[in-house]
Amino acid sequence: MSIHSITYILMAPLGLLLIYLGYQSFMTPNYPYSIYAGIPLVGLMVLYLFRPQIDYWWLSKYPVKFDEKLGEFLRERNPFYASLTGEEKTKFENRLSLYMEGRDFKAVGREQRDIPYDFKAMISAIPIELTMNKEDFLLGDMDRIFVYKHPFPTPGKPYLHTMETHVTDGVIILSLEHFSAAEKNPEEHYNVAWHAYIEAYLLIFKDDTSKIDHYASWDNIQAIGGFDEAGLLKYTGEKALDPLIVLLTLFKTRPTSFKENLPAAYADIKSFFEQSDKKLKVTV
Repeated sequence: MSIHSITYILMAPLGLLLIYLGYQSFMTPNYPYSIYAGIPLVGLMVLYLFRPQIDYWWLSKYPVKFDEKLGEFLRERNPFYASLTGEEKTKFENRLSLYMEGRDFKAVGREQRDIPYDFKAMISAIPIELTMNKEDFLLGDMDRIFVYKHPFPTPGKPYLHTMETHVTDGVIILSLEHFSAAEKNPEEHYNVAWHAYIEAYLLIFKDDTSKIDHYASWDNIQAIGGFDEAGLLKYTGEKALDPLIVLLTLFKTRPTSFKENLPAAYADIKSFFEQSDKKLKVTV
C-alpha cells in the first residue's frame, strides 16, 4: 500500500490518545494522567505545522506511483510534459509529486483553504519544468503559494496586482483569475505564475544572464507577445516590470512565436535554461 501522507497516519494515534485522556479527565475527578494530555496535543500541533516538510521527507524515501489521471490531465494541458518520454518523464513525475506534497498551497479569501488538486498540479508543473536541469527543484525555501481569486493588495503593495514573489519570506502570491486565463489562452493573456516563478528562479540560482540581457527590450517583447510596457503594467497591476523576466516568461509560454520572431534570442535563452548544477551529482 502506498502512503501519500505519513503525517495523517502519525496524527491518528495521537488524536485518539488525546481524546481518551480528555474523556478520562472529564469523567474522573483528579484523573492522575490528565497532565499528560499536553504531549499528544503538542505532537499534533507539530505534525500539523510541518506536514508538508514531513510528507516530503517520507515521499522522497518512499515515492508513490504517479497518478495516471493526473498524467492524463497534464498531457492535455501541458505541452512540455506531453513531450517527455522515458527517464525525463519519470523525473518530472517524481519531482512534481514531491513538490505538491512539500509546498503549502492555500486559496485566500475570507479564510484560507486548500486549492483544487488540478490547479495545484498546474501551478506545480511550472517550477518543475523550470528546474529540470537543476538539483534544487523546490526553488530554495519558496514553500508557500497563496492564490487569490482576483487581483489583490498586500502590505508591501497596497494596490491591486496579480503576482508577487518574496524570496526572503519564501512566498509566491498569484491571481487565479489571471493564471487561469493564461492557461486557457496563452496567446492572448500573460502568465503571471510563470512570471513569479521565473523571478524566484533568477533570484535563487543567480545564474549569469550576461549573454541574454541585451535581448530584454520592450521592442522584442512586443514582437513576441504583442504587449507594450504600459499595457502589461495595466494588466498585471504592477508599477514596474523587469523586461528580462517578461522576456523569459514569453520564452516559456509562447515558444513558437518567440522562435519565429527572435531565433537568436531563442537559442541563447534555451542554452541559459539548460545550464545544470555541475557541482551536484544526484538528481531526483
